[in-house]
Amino acid sequence: MSSNPADLLPQARIRLAALELFGTQGFVKTTIRQIAARAGVSPGLVIHHFGSKNQLRAHCDDWVMDLIEQEKTLLTIGPQPALRDYLAEHPEYEPVMAYLVTGLREGGKIADRIYTRTVAMTEGMLDLAEANGLVRIPEDREAATAFLVASSLGFLMLSDQFARQLGGQHLNDPDVVARYGLVAAEVFTHGLFTPAYLEALKAANTTPPGDGNERPRNPDH
Repeated sequence: MSSNPADLLPQARIRLAALELFGTQGFVKTTIRQIAARAGVSPGLVIHHFGSKNQLRAHCDDWVMDLIEQEKTLLTIGPQPALRDYLAEHPEYEPVMAYLVTGLREGGKIADRIYTRTVAMTEGMLDLAEANGLVRIPEDREAATAFLVASSLGFLMLSDQFARQLGGQHLNDPDVVARYGLVAAEVFTHGLFTPAYLEALKAANTTPPGDGNERPRNPDH
């Protein structure tokens, strides 16, 4: 994926323009004319290659998800300092990240596909990390994976608000990265709750209903 639109063929320029506009102003507000103007082509050429705005959006969805499967690094740039360096080295991926965030916020098909396919890829990544002694996966692997993916994608959706809370403007601001990187690693490594809390929670979830925990009923009621 080239970062210079001038190096791209018309179809690729149209796709890049659509990714940028869909990502910054949303699907509904973006028009074929705006996409054509940004890509430096005629509106007719956009229709010639993609048929309609809906079909262009579907093409962008497929392209982004295929890219994520090829570049699994994009799935692991949640709360960690590598985000700044990775985006600095690959500025062409910034429209992709913006497109993902907007797609998640708008919901619908792309949000479902992002989540489902990210879960599938994360399962494989966790298996590999566990085999290398890097992570400990809870007993309910399915729920653990679903939770981690939801947390990571939710983090992306609130990235600007998160950055402002830490005194910056964007997630990859150096000062923001410096603050959240170490804290995130600490939370994931050492956890937040004590072992006693976990044991109490497990006990509460495994106690059968009515097993001595209910208050005696008043026979007059």
